[in-house]
Amino acid sequence: MADNRDVMPYIPDSPYVTDNVGSYKDELEALLAISRVRRYENGQIVYMQGERSRYFYFVGRGRVKVSIFRANGSEKILAIQEKNTFFGESGAFDRFPYFATATALEESDIHVISIDDTEALIKTHPKVSLLIVTAIIRKLRLLGLQVEDLSFLDAQRRVAHIILKLMQEVGEPAPGGILIKKRITHEDLANITGLSRVTVTNVLNHLDRLKLITKGRRKYTIIDPERLGSFVESDE
Repeated sequence: MADNRDVMPYIPDSPYVTDNVGSYKDELEALLAISRVRRYENGQIVYMQGERSRYFYFVGRGRVKVSIFRANGSEKILAIQEKNTFFGESGAFDRFPYFATATALEESDIHVISIDDTEALIKTHPKVSLLIVTAIIRKLRLLGLQVEDLSFLDAQRRVAHIILKLMQEVGEPAPGGILIKKRITHEDLANITGLSRVTVTNVLNHLDRLKLITKGRRKYTIIDPERLGSFVESDE
């Protein structure tokens, strides 16, 4: 079966972040050499929204979600980060408090990196700054996507758009289409898209009836990426 992801260009702006290091492997090694590794358990908070930022972080093993909480307890997931990704860097270098909360989604080994130590390292290894800029630009692209979705797409197209982006980032060919191989709940999709869980469930059922996707237990297969892309672009 041909890989249907070729029907559209790949742009790394999925909310499921699997890499934001790029080609700066030597710079990453130098940066991690000044870090310390801390283990976080499932559900443990790495940092909280509003907390003073003195460090940024790198996922060595595991998964972390970065989300914004409102006073009423509702959550908006900005990103789900896997190994080989930075987080917390956007809010750390300006010395302002973190604008989001980071929480381990499973047992995770996280590199904790001091801002002061990083600035000293950049003086002797200037290309380390390019590694950090690459990570921040990836995050800005992701946030831009989410602003676009919230501003211009209705509920059905918002869910379909996120599914397409997840397919591009973590999809793999499978019988019947492209399988999103990560376990993502309806609640996760709701928190990513800014919709209610009930709305997300109704949209997924609608996409299933249209034979654009099939649903499994926390997994989704895109039957026809081109048709799903056309669905997102339609004005109906």
